[in-house]
Amino acid sequence: MSTDVAARSELLAAGNALAAQTRAAEARRDRDAARLTRDRWWQLRARYAELLPEVTVARSPQTGTLVSWPIDTVDLDGWFWDRKLPARRDPQPPADWLTMTGSLRLAGPPTPAPFTCTPGAEVPAVIPRILTAPGVRAVLAEVPVGPHTGWTVSYFGPRPPFALANVWGTDRYAAAGPAGWGWAEEPPEGHQPDYELRSWVDGGRLLWIEPGDQTGQLREGTAGCPYLDLPGRRSPAVIRNGVVRTAREQ
Repeated sequence: MSTDVAARSELLAAGNALAAQTRAAEARRDRDAARLTRDRWWQLRARYAELLPEVTVARSPQTGTLVSWPIDTVDLDGWFWDRKLPARRDPQPPADWLTMTGSLRLAGPPTPAPFTCTPGAEVPAVIPRILTAPGVRAVLAEVPVGPHTGWTVSYFGPRPPFALANVWGTDRYAAAGPAGWGWAEEPPEGHQPDYELRSWVDGGRLLWIEPGDQTGQLREGTAGCPYLDLPGRRSPAVIRNGVVRTAREQ
């Protein structure tokens, strides 16, 4: 499914206007008006999530199951990228999926948006604490987002006995539960990224997918791998209203 760009643009414009109207109604303590505009806003968000295209991000190294993810690949001004309140459609990952982190290199100034966006550093990275857990392997893939270049790292294997890394662009991570998996909002700690990927690829822990390959064919080894030794900032970006800072500057 591809995104209807015009419909997306209309939804974002109308939704952002409704959000402003809601804030204004709340400021003047008009609860009825705030409730009406908020309800319409939630409806637009649901419609926006329905438009998100399924993007190939991985294939399970254990089972071979292809993994796709509903991602806003048009631009970073979409509500998908709202760190605190992302508008997303629930994916259907296989049972051995653990989490999906990500990075993104901007190709120019980001489109202004009225929320905080945290797309990651400018080069892909892995989380050693997760990737060194028994039986865990990861898959690296490229995901273009408008003019920008994004990368996802999806982890698979037995669930480690500690909190996992936040899902790309959000402040929450997937948590196992009796009904399968759901979201836990507590931010995990102790997950320092490693941007030097060569040893992980060479050791077979990190597999990769060729850029543009929607079939998700897994590749191993450093020969021909396009993701090694990439230049770029190694501190995650924090974007709001088109202004880019790093996590260290917050």
